[in-house]
Amino acid sequence: MNRRKWIMLFGCIAIVGVALLTTVQLWGQTSEAQALTEGEAKERALDKYTGEIIETTKKDNEYHFVLKAETGTYLIVIHATNGDVVSITQQEKNNEQKPDGNSENPENPLTEDEVKAKISSQGTLKSIELIQSAESSSYYQAIVQRENEEHTLTIDPYTGKVTNSTKTSQRLLSEKEAVNLALEEVNGEVDDVDFIESDGQTPYYLIEIETDDEREATIQIDAYKKQAITVTWEEQEEDEDDS
Repeated sequence: MNRRKWIMLFGCIAIVGVALLTTVQLWGQTSEAQALTEGEAKERALDKYTGEIIETTKKDNEYHFVLKAETGTYLIVIHATNGDVVSITQQEKNNEQKPDGNSENPENPLTEDEVKAKISSQGTLKSIELIQSAESSSYYQAIVQRENEEHTLTIDPYTGKVTNSTKTSQRLLSEKEAVNLALEEVNGEVDDVDFIESDGQTPYYLIEIETDDEREATIQIDAYKKQAITVTWEEQEEDEDDS
C-alpha cells in the first residue's frame, strides 16, 4: 500500500514538472516573438528620421543605428521590444552648403513658430526656448510629450533639424515642494497656490505669501528647474486720511 502511494506521488511530481517546463518554453517563445526584428526596428527609425542607415548594432535590448543625413551623422537608439526612440545623438555635423545655393543663411535663424512647425511630428510641444551660448552655437531647446513620456530636444536654429533627443527623467515639482521653496524666499503664511500649465511654456507655480507686517508677495516657481524665478511684492495703498 505504501509503495503504491509513493508511485502515485512521484507520478504527480513528474506531471507538474513537465507542465512547468512547457509553460516556461512557451513564455520564452512569446517574448521572443514580441521583440522587433532588425528590419522592423530600422523601419521605425527611418519613419521618424530621413537619411541612410550605414551601420547597425544590437546591445542588450536596444538597436543602435548610425544614420547619415544631409546635416550630418546621427546615432539613433531604438528599443527592441516596443520600438520607441530611446535617444538620438549627432555624431558628426555636415557644414557643407547645398550645391543649389539654398543652404540656410546663418545670419537669419528660424523663428520660434517656424521651429514649432518643423518639430510638430515629434510629439505634443510643452515648451520651447532659444538658448544663446557664448561658448558654442545657439540652439533651440524644446520639451515634447510622446504618450506618457517627455523628451528634451536640441534643435538646429537654422535648419530646424533635431540634433539630440533625450528622455526626460526629471519629474515635476510637487505643490508641497513648491511651497517650501517659496517660503525660503519669503517668510510668512501661504495665502494661495496656483499651478499654471500651457502649451509652449514651462509649467510653474504662483504662490501668494502674506508676511507678518501684512505685506503680500507672489513667488513664481519653475516646476522643472525647481527654483524661484520671480518675487513680486504687492504695492500697499497709502491711506489718504493718514495725517
